[in-house]
Amino acid sequence: MNLKKASTLALLLMAFGGFVSTTLGDSLADDLGANPNDIVKTRTYIGGMGISSTVDQWGDFNGYNWMQNTPSSSTTVTAYPEVDLIPTISRQFGWAAFVGQREGPWAAEFSYWRTNHTATWIDTSPSTPVTYTNPSTLQSINIDFKRYFLTQLPSQPFVSFGISFPWLWVHDFSTSYTDSTRSTLVQNGDETISGVGLNLGAGLEIYIDNNFSIVGGVVERWVSFDQINGVEKTPLNNMYFDNNPSDVGSLEGNGFNFYAGMTLGIQ
Repeated sequence: MNLKKASTLALLLMAFGGFVSTTLGDSLADDLGANPNDIVKTRTYIGGMGISSTVDQWGDFNGYNWMQNTPSSSTTVTAYPEVDLIPTISRQFGWAAFVGQREGPWAAEFSYWRTNHTATWIDTSPSTPVTYTNPSTLQSINIDFKRYFLTQLPSQPFVSFGISFPWLWVHDFSTSYTDSTRSTLVQNGDETISGVGLNLGAGLEIYIDNNFSIVGGVVERWVSFDQINGVEKTPLNNMYFDNNPSDVGSLEGNGFNFYAGMTLGIQ
């Protein structure tokens, strides 16, 4: 994740912390729609989850696409022409950790998700296609808001929405060459593809008491990837798809993510 995104995230977190500490007190619970008979009125909590994540296998991340820098950028942006492979990744299990604040039927959460995958790319140019596989890691930092229903019962369904900052690292899927014909390899290297996404989800949380709960759900994440960090550090807006200089644009991805875990109240 680049410095600009990290700085933006830090500002969001500081703003969120100030909002929680100065605005969301017990006295605000009624204004947020809390009922005197609600099981949870106010709660600060931490938690951990097992997750199942992927990036879409029917769009840009289909295991066939590749990007290279534009002809003009080979002399003005990079030392050598760069080629970055856009893989498909296997669905895998991983883990997530989060911290949250609940007031009445509303909650805000900050979380970190991580899964390790196998990245696959298929070269269809030879008469017999060649498949390449390498390790990859999908990570994401998320800020989400939840709205709970049936808040007078221990089992409470909810909907969630928020933003995410995901990045996909792939081992050795970036290369550079001496010229645009790619006749001589200069080097192989790792690539990191990062962006900003929108989260929409739904789930169920079961409260044992104010100090412990079990939670599970599903999140659909749509992402616009706006940066590729490959061997030559070529900006994404200087890259184009599949040897077609007219096909310049951002990478789009989405993923259907499942999770299940528990929370512990810390207040």
